[in-house]
Parts: sequence; structure tokens; C-alpha cells
Amino acid sequence: MDLKDISNHLENELCALFEEVRSGLASREDSRAFGAMIEKKIAESWIEICEKLGYSPLPRPGRRTIFDFAFNLENTTVGIDVKTKDLDSTRYSDGGICAVGNLLKYLANDKAVFLIAEFGHNRSSEKSALRDIEYIRVAPFTLLPSNAYRIENLGTGQVRLNYTINQVWDEIEWNRDMKGFYDRFTELAILHYQRVGRDAQRRLATIKEFRENGYRHFTFAR
Repeated sequence: MDLKDISNHLENELCALFEEVRSGLASREDSRAFGAMIEKKIAESWIEICEKLGYSPLPRPGRRTIFDFAFNLENTTVGIDVKTKDLDSTRYSDGGICAVGNLLKYLANDKAVFLIAEFGHNRSSEKSALRDIEYIRVAPFTLLPSNAYRIENLGTGQVRLNYTINQVWDEIEWNRDMKGFYDRFTELAILHYQRVGRDAQRRLATIKEFRENGYRHFTFAR
């Protein structure tokens, strides 16, 4: 399975799908609503896109699944997570992907492929309520450069991206195998959980000290 070809073919089809509406998509108050608009248009054409590329389209997944669309190719599930990126530097645009455990279960247990389809968008003009799609990029999550990944302590750990797919496009390691990804990602995860564990122990100590000192003054350890 050539991930570079798959990514390029999907990117070309998505660019063609949105070519007629690259300008003038209605804006929304938050990125989730704008993303839902993008997903809706893809959903309406997903079967046609897959059939054109020779892929077997799969039904839309449940809400807890890490991807938004999927197809089957060579007895392998290929899931695509659709991300919209607001390119306005003054506005927060989350780079969240999914929980660490869910990602590793999907990749290792299901032996599946995980792609990111990123839509960079901006206001058509300063006073406009419309938005332009500036670019569309599709890339395998497991082939991004190591410095693109980070893990934050939300629940059991949340995988996020430090950069947009567009920013690291020239650094994608198309020849990296899964062992190469696991070697790098598990090291990042181990360091994260070690730090979280140390932080938790410090905070535990402050709670115990607060209790032992008769609840007089509390300063939470950071």
C-alpha cells in the first residue's frame, strides 16, 4: 500500500470537490461548526470519491471513533480525520487528534491506516462573513516529523499537533515504517507519563501537607 499515492489521490479529489466553493463558504462562530460544513459536503460525495479511486467506502463511524470517513483497501481500513485550521493567528485553532490509547489501539490492534485531511481557511476579507479555503492537505499521521507530535494530560493523554500539515509538508517521511513511528511515539508517550507521574506525586504531597497542617493554608504544587 503506497501511502503517498493514496494521500495524493484523496487530496486531488477533495480539491476538485471544493474547487467550486473555495471562496464564499459561510462563516460560523466556532471552528467545529465550520468543520461540520466541510464534513457534510464530503459525506455527500464520499461514495462517489471512493468508487472513482477504486476504494470500498465504509459507513460513517460513531462519534467516539478517531476518524470521520473510511474506506477499505487491500483488506485494510483507512480512516481519515478531517481537520479545519483557522489561519487567523489571533484566533485559537485546536490541534487535537485523539486519546493516546485510542490511537495505538486503532493502529496496532486494528492494523489500520490513519490519515489527516487538513483544510486551511481564512476570512475572505476583514469585514466579510465568508471564508476562503486556502489549501487542502492529506497526509498519513504516522509519517509526520517527530517534532509535530505532542501529548497533553487530558484524561489519559491527548495527542495533539504542534504544526499544521501544510507547515511540515516537506518534512513528511514517506519511507518511514510503522516500527519507526512506534519507536518515536512511544518514547514521547513514556516521557509524558513519567512527567505526569512526577507532577501527580508533588500534588499529592501538597494535599497531604495541607491536611496534616490543619487546613490552614494551601498552595497547589505545579
